[in-house]
Amino acid sequence: MSEEDVIKTFESIGIPSAQTKVYLELLKNSYSTATVLAKKTKMHRANVYDTLEKLKEKNLVYSTNKEGRGVFVALSADALLQTQKEKLENLKSAVTFIEKVHATTSKTPKVYVVEGVNALKNILFGLLEHETPIWIYGLAEKEEIMKFLNERIMNTFHLERIKKRILLKCLFYNYPLEKIKDFNKIKLAEARILPKTHQARSYQISQIVCGNNLYLTMWIQPIYTIVIENELIAKEYIDFYSFIWDHCEEIKK
Repeated sequence: MSEEDVIKTFESIGIPSAQTKVYLELLKNSYSTATVLAKKTKMHRANVYDTLEKLKEKNLVYSTNKEGRGVFVALSADALLQTQKEKLENLKSAVTFIEKVHATTSKTPKVYVVEGVNALKNILFGLLEHETPIWIYGLAEKEEIMKFLNERIMNTFHLERIKKRILLKCLFYNYPLEKIKDFNKIKLAEARILPKTHQARSYQISQIVCGNNLYLTMWIQPIYTIVIENELIAKEYIDFYSFIWDHCEEIKK
């Protein structure tokens, strides 16, 4: 990662580029004065002092005396990680509160559409937040799906899923037997092939149910996913999948 990448990353969490430039310059030396930092960063010394005060507030810099001069020393950026973790936990708590309030004030299904691969990736990893079994119905061997379900994405997904002890059940339209056997070797995961009466000739839609949410992904360009948030609808689909599951042949590992 380059310094420009670091500056952009810090900007994304609310740290201005000027602060990052001063911090990075300070990291290159064991200590430095504001005057030297002003020359190195080509900033006005008054602005450098203001920037250093902001960095001190973030626990990234501290001031001390060295040989009778006031100098500044860079601290580890670990404090940033802790701050972001705390913000993330607070955000999760806020979202949980909102969901509870929404659940108690409205039983009307919430329906919306998201577009694109990135939205679908967010949905995939968002499933893990429910910490309930995941059902996938109608996954097929299509080029678009295989591009999306690449090895890196799915390895990360399975690692997080297994860590949270979340069960995954997949009902495939049509899939090579050996690949299903390999899939069934993954912890807390099992796949079966749909009976011929439920197999479609064209594979355009995949369905996912997790928690109180139903996701219908249309494998066309661009990719669209219809999201339905409703406990009753989700339960009906899970009951339907469970019925079909019992009528599918179990694939031995």
